[in-house]
Amino acid sequence: MAQSVFDQMPKVMGHRGACGLAPENTLASIQKAADLGTKFIEIDVCLTQDNVPIIHHDMNVRRCTDGEGPVLLKSLDEIKALDAGSWFSDDFRGERIPTLQEALALISKLGLGLNLEIKPTMGWQLPTAEQVAHELIADLPENMPLLFSSFSEETLRSTSATLPDVPRGYLTEAVPLDWERRLRDTGCASLHCQKEFVTAENVAAVKAAGYKYLVYTVNNVAMAQKFLDWGVDSIITDFPDRMFAGLKLDEKAVTSA
Repeated sequence: MAQSVFDQMPKVMGHRGACGLAPENTLASIQKAADLGTKFIEIDVCLTQDNVPIIHHDMNVRRCTDGEGPVLLKSLDEIKALDAGSWFSDDFRGERIPTLQEALALISKLGLGLNLEIKPTMGWQLPTAEQVAHELIADLPENMPLLFSSFSEETLRSTSATLPDVPRGYLTEAVPLDWERRLRDTGCASLHCQKEFVTAENVAAVKAAGYKYLVYTVNNVAMAQKFLDWGVDSIITDFPDRMFAGLKLDEKAVTSA
């Protein structure tokens, strides 16, 4: 399955949907990414107090809603009462935080591939991974290209045990000196690096070892082109429209890595 997912992964991936153009991790952002022609998106999943996986990045709801407080201390009803759109623009007033189930339904309808970052509150890595896996076993649409990613090695190992056929990506800021051991120990197929720490040398080394290399969050076209020229497999961006307009991509590269 790992190879088939990467075979379908394009050179440009939408970050939290298309979060430069719509409020991140909402159904509106996912729809916007698809409207722009994006074929693969990255979104974040975490847990509510009542153990429901929802699409949200931060531990606290403060930055992207009209509420306050940790997600893990709020019920789904409390989460659904929050406005997750007006902070971005009045055009999105009333947009809600979606559940994983709601996001999967829309992603499936739009025919997108998914890089699902599992984003547990520290200390809640295993319950988060286990519940996300449980819901995916029940609700994952057939034939949806799916990649897990996480900064948490515990989370990556847990998903390896429960969903061994879903490939995993090791998220990092700087590339660790022992990156190959970490990828091997967590069973990951790809390394996902923050843009500031990408070098031609570490791209070459990771690729030579047989792993895929993804970079986040790249919003400058010239920087993205440089990374692709070095052999990076996919660029994760807030602005897919900029990348489609500015990168030297043939038709196959837009839809397949």
